[in-house]
Amino acid sequence: MLPFGKARLVSEGNDLTIVSWGAMVERCEEAADGRSVAIIDLRSLMPWDREAVFSSVRRTRRCLIVHEDLISGGFGAEVAAVVSEKLFLDLDAPVSRLAMPDIPSPHIPHC
Repeated sequence: MLPFGKARLVSEGNDLTIVSWGAMVERCEEAADGRSVAIIDLRSLMPWDREAVFSSVRRTRRCLIVHEDLISGGFGAEVAAVVSEKLFLDLDAPVSRLAMPDIPSPHIPHC
């Protein structure tokens, strides 16, 4: 069983921390191949492993959140807000998010 609230360090690196979960973790691994990138798989969102994220971001000083949801209102916005608030002085660049653009869901054709 996976421990609730305990992230998995997928890869270690010094240039960037990527925070992701679900299907995007594998894509992040492919994108980071050959680069010095730390990838954190949150595995659970409530609670999420803030300390694992904070520790990595303090080391790399950069954070990219990658998720499948829409950019607005997705859980990545919560992670970005907390990292920006708690680690503002540790960051060398703004926290960034990579997610779906804000478009109507293709699952609702009459919208």
